[in-house]
Amino acid sequence: LGSRGWEGDYRTMLDLCSHGANACFVTGDFDSMNELIDEVLSKDIDTKEKYRVSDIKVKSFYSAGKFNESIDAALDFRRQLGLLTPKKKPASKFIIIREFIRVKKLLKNKTAEDIANLPELDDELYKMGERMNEHLATSVYLVEPTMLPLVIFQSVTTSLKHGLNSSSSPAFARLGMLLCGPFGKPHEG
Repeated sequence: LGSRGWEGDYRTMLDLCSHGANACFVTGDFDSMNELIDEVLSKDIDTKEKYRVSDIKVKSFYSAGKFNESIDAALDFRRQLGLLTPKKKPASKFIIIREFIRVKKLLKNKTAEDIANLPELDDELYKMGERMNEHLATSVYLVEPTMLPLVIFQSVTTSLKHGLNSSSSPAFARLGMLLCGPFGKPHEG
């Protein structure tokens, strides 16, 4: 497609760069992967179009043990989507408790069956944001553990307000982990 590929066949260039970046990630060719990711991220296109390469970028940082960079990339992408995003800093007990109370209010009187019968999330923006939260949960646990409850509460809130998706089950499982562990409420977990 040459140097004018983006002008002539935008969709094909996006697909080639995105799939190529993923292939390079899987095979360990990180230099080529980064070139392809940077190619897409440098384009003036809709943020949603940049999701696939942003997802690969976050995963590649994580797999290379660059957890801070993984967190930064995931938070940055959520911000670009216009979604509520926690700050990368230690969360105070007050903030954690405040957010826990918000989630408890949303969960009030809901049974497991009520939650299972929630509608499916159909908003691509929130699906992308939730996938980034899944990545965040694994990285913040290692770097800034006090952020983990905020990421979990955010994912559970999104599921309750906007619908269930593939990220909902891990979010509710992580909420159960918090309730059974640090929150000391195993009967609620």
